[in-house]
Amino acid sequence: MKLKTPLVVIGSGLAGLLSARLAADHMPVILLTKNTIFDSNTQWSQGGIAAVCGKDDSVELHIRDTMIAGSGHCDQQAVQVLSKASFKAIQTLEQLGIRFDRDEDNNYALGMEGSHSVKRILHAGGDATGAEIQRGLVQSVAQHPNIEIREHTLVTRILRNRERVQGVLYYDVMTRNMSELHTSQVVLATGGAGHLFEYTSNPEGATGDGVILAYCCGAQLMDLEFYQFHPTALNLPGRPNFLISEALRGEGAVLRNSRGNAFMREAHPLRDLAPRDVVSRVIYQQMSQEKQQIFLDATEIAETIALEKRFPTIFKTCLHFGIDIRVQKIPVTPVAHYMMGGVYTDLWGRTTVPGLYACGEVTRTGVHGANRLASNSLLEAAVFAMRVVGSLKKDQRQKSLSEPSGYLQPRYSKTPTLISLPDLKKMMWDKVGLSRRAESLKMVCDCLHDASLPNPEPSGKAVFELETLQLMAQLMAEAALEREESCGAHYREDFPKQHTPRRPPIIKMIYDWAS
Repeated sequence: MKLKTPLVVIGSGLAGLLSARLAADHMPVILLTKNTIFDSNTQWSQGGIAAVCGKDDSVELHIRDTMIAGSGHCDQQAVQVLSKASFKAIQTLEQLGIRFDRDEDNNYALGMEGSHSVKRILHAGGDATGAEIQRGLVQSVAQHPNIEIREHTLVTRILRNRERVQGVLYYDVMTRNMSELHTSQVVLATGGAGHLFEYTSNPEGATGDGVILAYCCGAQLMDLEFYQFHPTALNLPGRPNFLISEALRGEGAVLRNSRGNAFMREAHPLRDLAPRDVVSRVIYQQMSQEKQQIFLDATEIAETIALEKRFPTIFKTCLHFGIDIRVQKIPVTPVAHYMMGGVYTDLWGRTTVPGLYACGEVTRTGVHGANRLASNSLLEAAVFAMRVVGSLKKDQRQKSLSEPSGYLQPRYSKTPTLISLPDLKKMMWDKVGLSRRAESLKMVCDCLHDASLPNPEPSGKAVFELETLQLMAQLMAEAALEREESCGAHYREDFPKQHTPRRPPIIKMIYDWAS
């Protein structure tokens, strides 16, 4: 089946929903998502969204904090764009129905998180910020007459000719049918790849689809070695790694080991609010080398803060698993959390393939550098979704939608040998996780040396996702092996000294194009 539309948006998190909603005021949009419209990383975001809106804050201060957290690897111009547009992004979200928490004077109720110099984190429903953003945007998108939503549609290839994007090929998970959608503009907003790793805060759909779709289309990738691990997720045998927001530490909760020692006091001047890469590695070392169980202790702040009201989601979830955070410490572990590299874009969301745009976690805009500043993720998704729509309008005036003139397809180099998903995730956690060495990285590269392009007409969703993850793992391991230095979230035991990073090569499509 072949259909035509001016714009296809792939993904249903903040970046996808907002870009679709804003673009729909100017053109018809088809939004594709491989699960339901509510399935995204945004839905599970707790802490909040950073923005310059406090009286003691400034754009300059936010830029400085972001650059420092990024370990010298941020693109300063991108960070300036992010910070200067932060308040406008909040206003845009509010106009679309999102309700942020306010204090008794009707000012934003701002929270503190790691590596921020002032309180600048807006939240909603206490610790349900992502759920509120998802609710408001889904409602706004669903009501717009210019948007068609197609759930359970797995995009398996972006079609192109020698000049530009021509359409998408997608698999209907429910009917198991393949369909072709002709379009000259595609927005990738597919999120990250947390399910590369054994322990992750991401939902099951985070399998790196967008990065590999862009790669198979010939777009350039960058900084795949930089993957952020969140320091604190629930650590109970047989239970999911539910994220324990950094905002809890921002309110004064303290990390302790089995002996009761507040070990971050000796590890970093910012203690428990040090950059995430630092806190995660210290916890990992405590757990792996000193065989310590790590806990987040909020019992002392429970005397002054109503935790069940400020953090209702965390409170209810922990209580469900038998932990009353008012009187009991929370067992925690680091988890794979956020992909800072990805599809290389300019400051308006354009990739290196004309007609292909990207925003949100799937991208490498340069704002996060080697280590994302807490709560800049939702902000980046909002700001660059707004900018992508600006690109779409401008570019569409220059390029009309024409009939396809013949597609280019990447060659298949070989049929890959797939390893099981649990084995892949364990290998990535052990060898391409918080601490890396050349020997371990080479082992991964050798194991995955025949990873190939995912089959565009899959035998099923699970197989396609496994093929995607395997190729994603290979590219990430190769990037980590090539960067012979430690920087931010990329820590090499064999090159332990932290450096301001050299500019790495951009990852390009390694397969020839077939006519």
